Amino acid sequence: VRSGPIRNARHAVMPGIGKREKLPLDKQQFAKVPHKPATDITAPILCHSNPNLQLKVADWRSWAYTDGSCQVQDDKTIIGAGVYHPMSDSKNLFESNGAGITKTIGRAELAATAAALAHEHTHVATDSLSSLHQLRKQIL
Repeated sequence: VRSGPIRNARHAVMPGIGKREKLPLDKQQFAKVPHKPATDITAPILCHSNPNLQLKVADWRSWAYTDGSCQVQDDKTIIGAGVYHPMSDSKNLFESNGAGITKTIGRAELAATAAALAHEHTHVATDSLSSLHQLRKQIL
C-alpha cells in the first residue's frame, strides 16, 4: 500500500482523503507492547476538537436512529434494518422482507424508518435521502 495521494484518470489528486486522520477518536486507545506486561493505567486522550462547534440538536439522545442494509451472500440478496434509541438503549433489528427485485436498500431504509414510527418515536434520523423524499412525497 502506497502512502502517497490516490490518483485516477479523472483527478490528478483526490482532495480530502487525509481529513479523517485528523479527527479525534471516540474511544480511549491502549498501547499494546509485547515486551511489557499490561497495566490498568490509561492515559486520557486529548480532544483537539474546535471549541466553537455546537450540536445542531441539543437532546440528540431522544432521537431514534435508523439504517438499512443490503448484502449479497451466495447469490442471495439479504436485506435488513435497524432502529437504535440512545436514551433507552433499545436496539431493534429485523428483516424487512421483500422478494426478488424488491429486495433493495431503499426498501430496507424505508422499513427501518417505518419501524421507528411504529415504536412511537417522534424524532427519527436517517442517512437515506431517498427515504426522506419518498416519505415527503407520501405525506404532502
